[in-house]
Amino acid sequence: MKVLDYIFAARPMLHLPVWTVYLVALHYHHQLSGESFDLIDLVIMICLNLLFAGAFYINQVFDFESDRDNNKLGFLQKGMISEREMMAAFLLCSVVAIGVGPFISKITLFLFILIFLLAHIYSAPPLRLKDRPVGGLISNMLAHGFIIAIIVMPGMNAHNNGLLGWDTPFYLSLTVGGTYILTTIPDIVGDREAGKRTIGVALGVNISLVISFILFGLAAAIAFIDGQAPLFYLAGLAIFLVMAAMMIRTEGAVLIAAKLPILGLTLLAGYWYPFYFLFVVALLVATRIYYLKRFGIIYPRFS
Repeated sequence: MKVLDYIFAARPMLHLPVWTVYLVALHYHHQLSGESFDLIDLVIMICLNLLFAGAFYINQVFDFESDRDNNKLGFLQKGMISEREMMAAFLLCSVVAIGVGPFISKITLFLFILIFLLAHIYSAPPLRLKDRPVGGLISNMLAHGFIIAIIVMPGMNAHNNGLLGWDTPFYLSLTVGGTYILTTIPDIVGDREAGKRTIGVALGVNISLVISFILFGLAAAIAFIDGQAPLFYLAGLAIFLVMAAMMIRTEGAVLIAAKLPILGLTLLAGYWYPFYFLFVVALLVATRIYYLKRFGIIYPRFS
């Protein structure tokens, strides 16, 4: 059971946006390059999984108080895993992933190290970007959007960088940014009590929703100009949901606005890569079983 605790303490459901962003960017890259999913892509996805598992481990260590105040189920709060064990898991996952980097490419190694550094300064003092409105937003857009989207091309150089399809990384960064802002809104009370100044705490609900609306609008414009119809429609859905949240003004409406666009991207990635869709279904079932058996609760919930 301890092994399972470590696996689910890495918050595998929060890895879905990471894998989804990678596969969406990979699809559009392969459209330009004529390549297809191969072993290198799988290895990169596994390494990203390790790096973000490490990021979620260290985040829980330094989010101990706010997670408790926001009534989030915590492995640390319940004493299932100690802070020392959590930090050791963070370092182990990060070192393994970075160790693989040089065998892929120098660019991959550099980006892996960059993700590792962002994970540390995002959660740990003195910078603690997660507690800063601009720092939290930019670091999420960079780590979860831009870096993941460009790492799909480990062999990029001055002669072939056009095959990346640069519109896609910017679209994904804006989408991640709009979604991140929405996720800070339900936690405003607990974050404020814990002394955190997320963008939700600093700007309040109304302005946060407006900025999220603008980011999704910019994403829609990029997709429209580039002729990426599926991405344009998903951005349009996000815009509609944010507008609905502005009018309804409930936590549930905000959560739906945060979840549905990512769900749409995940389904799109699953359409292009059916093995991913099957993996997501298996992960959902396994997560439901684990949390029901271990904690007696239903997780994840979709409302």
